[in-house]
Amino acid sequence: MTQQLTNMNLPYDLIKGAAFSGLVPRELVPYVKPALTEFRNEMAAELGMPDYARIDKGELPSRRNGEVGGGMTKKMVAFAEAVLAWHYKNRCLLKE
Repeated sequence: MTQQLTNMNLPYDLIKGAAFSGLVPRELVPYVKPALTEFRNEMAAELGMPDYARIDKGELPSRRNGEVGGGMTKKMVAFAEAVLAWHYKNRCLLKE
């Protein structure tokens, strides 16, 4: 039986799931690809490529495609750091 995700246990469940199985929680799997596609297009728009979804990526220089992927990676790492800090802070507060 899978536990339902809530706002309170989401960071812990995501960290635990990634650490032990390397898999996204089953109920979130259908959302991964469209979320990453949307995130990629938003990142490209921030970098001055508003029509990235329609651009032939093979025609773009690797530097431009790398900027998009690198920007995504930086933001995902920042998000992961925030989730880890949130989880750590709440765990410390529970010990008090």
